[in-house]
Amino acid sequence: MPRTRTATAQGRILGLPKNIFLLGLTSFFNDFSSEMVFSVFPAFFTSVLKAGAGSLGLVDGIAEAASNLFKVYSGSLSDRFQKRKPLVVAGYALSVVTRPFYVLVSTVGGALGLRVMDRVGKGLRDSPRDAIISLSTPREELGRSFGYHRAMDTTGAILGPLVAYMLLSYFPLRFNVVFLTAFVVGIAALLTLFAISDVVASGAHTRAGLVTSFKELSPQFKLFLLSVFVLSVGSLPVAVVLLKTESIGLVIADIPLFYMVYNISYAGLSFSAGKMSDRIGARTTIFIGYSFLVLSYAVLGFAQSIWTLLLGFLLLGFFPALTDGVQRSFAAQLTDERLRGGGLGWLNAAVGSGALLAGVAGGYVWQAYSPAAAFAAASTVVFLGLLLFAFSARRV
Repeated sequence: MPRTRTATAQGRILGLPKNIFLLGLTSFFNDFSSEMVFSVFPAFFTSVLKAGAGSLGLVDGIAEAASNLFKVYSGSLSDRFQKRKPLVVAGYALSVVTRPFYVLVSTVGGALGLRVMDRVGKGLRDSPRDAIISLSTPREELGRSFGYHRAMDTTGAILGPLVAYMLLSYFPLRFNVVFLTAFVVGIAALLTLFAISDVVASGAHTRAGLVTSFKELSPQFKLFLLSVFVLSVGSLPVAVVLLKTESIGLVIADIPLFYMVYNISYAGLSFSAGKMSDRIGARTTIFIGYSFLVLSYAVLGFAQSIWTLLLGFLLLGFFPALTDGVQRSFAAQLTDERLRGGGLGWLNAAVGSGALLAGVAGGYVWQAYSPAAAFAAASTVVFLGLLLFAFSARRV
């Protein structure tokens, strides 16, 4: 496999390759900003847009699908031209610029348009950014680097809902204050990108198109993608799960606090989960993560008190901590460097396509039947996905 010009040669900051450290800061500020908006979305939908779980799930599903479609193309494009930083900058900029325009939204269609633009920005940046992370990191530190990035990302996602809660407590139903504050914080994310360096895989240029690049991916990797897709179909959007707070009579301003608990759990475990995957293997770590997802569904499904609900969201945060960065690390191990961006793009597409179905179907079942029915259906799909994942893991 060709050698890359890694961030080890560029220097380290606090023991981490320079690019990894700086991209962690970028994600910290961006998620601080974006999760301020996302954490109030359920309340914004019910109190301002007068919409329910069905509309919320549909908006979230369509937005994530658009995001992940772009992740495939941006990843392959970055492989082809070996220019990843411009896509990363453009993606973050597009997402940040949407946030002040939420103050003008009064319909579900308007919210959908902005949410799709935000997620398209995510689609432009994520695969090239993940490729930079993987190519800036020695193979034996992949889990650690992705775990650090997820931890920084989610630490920002803890502060975002906390600040949103404080703002809504002082300014009840003044969502415009939240949206404008999120925009200001997002500017800081853009400023950190200036010091990021592109990383080129020596001799790894590819002129293959999207379909050709997919054909070149290994059968083992394709089986992994299929299992991730099924598992993602069973992963209910957090925006929908947060509606569980309303079923036990909590007020709108309390919703961001439960999202903060979820993110505290996510951030607190992410770095350790990445190091654990380096030690015990990514496959075992991923399996444990989805097992926690099913456990959290059981707790949330039966929750009738604040404390049970808090426990459910705490357990729910274990799931992405043990799977999000680890799945990317595993994908990097299964793909050649010259196809790294495209491979990570296809992984994101599998996750996003599953998220679309999870959002649309999960939101419908939640609204038409009950939260318990949605949790039960999602758990069944996750179980089937784990069986497929176990089979795909045996083939690797």
